[in-house]
Amino acid sequence: MPVRPVLWLPLVAACTSSLGTSSQPLSTAARHDRLAAIRDISAQMGLYNGALLGGIAVSETSLCHCWSEATWACQGPASSSCNGGPVIAGAADGPCMLMQGGLGMFQFDAGTYDQTVAAYGPAILTVEGNTAQAVSFVIDQVVRDIPGATGWLAAADWINGVPLAAGDPVMARWAQLLACRYNGCCAASALCAQRAGDYRDHALEVYGELGAAFWRTSDRCAALPPDGVIDQRTVCYVAGGDPRSWHGEAAGYSGSRDWAPTGGPNLARWILRLPAAGRYRVEVYAAGGEATASYQVAHGGTTDMVAVDQAAAAGFVALGDFEFAARGDEHVELAAAGAPGAPGQKLVFDAIRVIDP
Repeated sequence: MPVRPVLWLPLVAACTSSLGTSSQPLSTAARHDRLAAIRDISAQMGLYNGALLGGIAVSETSLCHCWSEATWACQGPASSSCNGGPVIAGAADGPCMLMQGGLGMFQFDAGTYDQTVAAYGPAILTVEGNTAQAVSFVIDQVVRDIPGATGWLAAADWINGVPLAAGDPVMARWAQLLACRYNGCCAASALCAQRAGDYRDHALEVYGELGAAFWRTSDRCAALPPDGVIDQRTVCYVAGGDPRSWHGEAAGYSGSRDWAPTGGPNLARWILRLPAAGRYRVEVYAAGGEATASYQVAHGGTTDMVAVDQAAAAGFVALGDFEFAARGDEHVELAAAGAPGAPGQKLVFDAIRVIDP
């Protein structure tokens, strides 16, 4: 079972200390850059309600990721996101010499600093990796606690539907979930209610600070590219599952591709925003894998499964010609858990191409 934080205590109420230390507060530009990173990384993983994640980061560290932004805290390991300087480390788990505090903007903690890096990988020290792991964590907790959220995409849909309104009961459920699963405060007490309220209020704060247009990502995939190609890690591609199981390499279409082991938690969805209803050919760039991939093509209200032997593939492989309604919910999907064959084989996630047959 993946190592997860059980009790994360809020690091501080602000990047600067009330004791008047030499901490350098985040500038407005730096703060907005952090929130933009949270918004964009969340959207890449299918979570379009990024202000909710921004509220967590404000609650935990006021968006500080580097020790230079809060020098009264503990110094964690070096981070490329901090120009090689130390990442921020929590000061609530004892003296800094014990090296036991949570790391980074979202305060991941699996024991000592070395144990945390071993559990989550060195990417946990970067803004991008810390944020991606936070998205994965809240998705897992929604699957755990919310009826009907039975997988990654269903959990993301539930989070995407949380209204950013103080009195809404769904927002209250989200805030309570965070207080319990993220912060370890599950009791019906004034303290736990306060912590839930902090998560709610900070989400509303960052949403109001930058506005609806800044946070809007649900329609970032607006149209099929002119050449019909949707590459991985572009705006019409969603990468779900634990970030630790994703791997990138300089190969495949346009010189880059993702891969994940079969049997694992990872899945990808290529979103199809077609210009008009009609018949289209769908092709996948499948070279470089070791397994048979089961591609799911959702089109015109139905779904077809097409198997492709990635070990025998060279370049684009046709999945077939399909009738599409161009109604906005059509897609191609590939899940590592659904790949036939032995677990642990290399399953490639690369470009797809949609063309007139």
